[in-house]
Amino acid sequence: MKTCDNTSVGIVITEHQGRYLMFDRATFPPGTAPVAGHIDNHGTAEDAARAEVEEELGLTVTGLRNVTGSWRNNPCRRLPGTRGTGHDWTIYQATVTGDLTPSAREAKNVRWLTPYALQELADRTVAYAQGRLTDAEFKAAPGIELVWMQWLAHISAIHISPDDLLRVDRLSR
Repeated sequence: MKTCDNTSVGIVITEHQGRYLMFDRATFPPGTAPVAGHIDNHGTAEDAARAEVEEELGLTVTGLRNVTGSWRNNPCRRLPGTRGTGHDWTIYQATVTGDLTPSAREAKNVRWLTPYALQELADRTVAYAQGRLTDAEFKAAPGIELVWMQWLAHISAIHISPDDLLRVDRLSR
């Protein structure tokens, strides 16, 4: 099994109508999220962002803007790295071109979500964090992937109270 490099990129893709390109993870961790992946041997965070968008969705990045990031104690499916469990995240907003050709290994249910639909998924994740949904219910019909709640709230793509954000953060460890 691979060892985590403790670095990750996340790429929020929007289009001219303000919709978000999201998908359900085909692998751990469960949830709906934008493109993300380890930096690994891609070189820079920007190089990794471009490579992950191509790998997961078959699209070409035409523009990248760094919008946020920091260390998060979120687990991944790899063995813990030298810094333990977690990732130093770099989050971008991106513009893309090309024909959407999702990787069946990485993504399922790829779709463009309106801000309202994205908020509905965030509310489902909050319900899970509040204990109103079981693990099985969340996995069967996921909301936003736990680690993404912080990033999407930071860029004002979703709205969540500070208390609920803390509840979600505790679950993501």
